[in-house]
Amino acid sequence: MLNKKINPLDFDADIAIGVGLPFNSANNGFKLNYTTEEQIHSNFRNLILTRRGERVMHPTFGSLLYDLLFEPRTDGHFDVQAKEAVIETTSEWMPFIKIKYVDIQYDNNTAFISIGYEVKELDISNVLDVTVKV
Repeated sequence: MLNKKINPLDFDADIAIGVGLPFNSANNGFKLNYTTEEQIHSNFRNLILTRRGERVMHPTFGSLLYDLLFEPRTDGHFDVQAKEAVIETTSEWMPFIKIKYVDIQYDNNTAFISIGYEVKELDISNVLDVTVKV
């Protein structure tokens, strides 16, 4: 039997756990997350979509996905490198997330990336869908 850890703040609907991404014009630009699952998803999205070296004082924060987009897509080379980049970045910055799969589809100059992940301690299983345009 799995011992599921629950953040006590998840039970209080009036207390936000964090800020959701991306920012938007609704709600004065901020979307608040009220559950741990929402915040993990938002933080994971932020990690994957941030370019490595973009964050001040954290030169290794982020992924290499944007850098890889300009590499040739022959023989599945890009797919392998993109999967490795996601796994490496996640294991460094969010080690509690286990990557189940990384699926990449293409349409002209756009990559559609689906990342299946789970957080066993919290009994969370989710998919992060990311669209990256060249």
